[in-house]
Amino acid sequence: MGWYAVYVREMVLMKKKIGKLGHVFSSILFPVIYLFAFGLGLGSRVDVPGGYVPFLAKGILGITVMLNAFQQTSLSTSVSRLHFRTFQTLVMSPISPLQTGLGIVLAGVTRGLLMGTLLYSIAYFLFAAPALSVIGIAGMFLTAFCFASLGMAVGLWVSDPDEISLVNNFLITPMIFFCGSFFPIKNLPVLVKPVVAALPLSLANNLLRTEAWENAAQPILLLGIAGMFLLLGGVQMLKQYNE
Repeated sequence: MGWYAVYVREMVLMKKKIGKLGHVFSSILFPVIYLFAFGLGLGSRVDVPGGYVPFLAKGILGITVMLNAFQQTSLSTSVSRLHFRTFQTLVMSPISPLQTGLGIVLAGVTRGLLMGTLLYSIAYFLFAAPALSVIGIAGMFLTAFCFASLGMAVGLWVSDPDEISLVNNFLITPMIFFCGSFFPIKNLPVLVKPVVAALPLSLANNLLRTEAWENAAQPILLLGIAGMFLLLGGVQMLKQYNE
């Protein structure tokens, strides 16, 4: 149950931040603006199966889950390591690196799911977005797990929290605009398409929009493997932690 103690610790710290209305509002404002801007501005001009607004709503959902899961673990880990110096106490506790990493990641998963659910509720009531399928819900969880694991690894890797912006600029932001959140990946050039299709957010968007299980097997497998690889990578970094 060591992972649960770490999870509770992370949730208490998270509650102090997201318990404030202003923090929740700022976390949701960015995706809601995109919903309004692209939904109202392009909704009648973009032809995708099922309609552009449902397509867009699920793409924005993927972005919201990704950003919140990643930010929770990357900032929590880096700031507690480098500024507050409380992470050292956690590492020295009689909890295995695997359970420590799992607790941190599950806190990121929780934040990603909470903010994603809030965003999609807004899309459901204001834009008549369709309810998520069971596959879509599974896609939310795997997306949060993958990017929370990435955030923990990044938080352990950086030597200054400001360096997280490098990952945002060179990985997170390009995925936001190229991984099928706002337009189908099939519209991309042939040479770029296979690379983009293999990125985690592309796999997440596929799952969020998929209704049939036979089409979901590959994205589930690849996204799950990516999440486990990142989690175990972060655990290995915890084992070698010596600050």
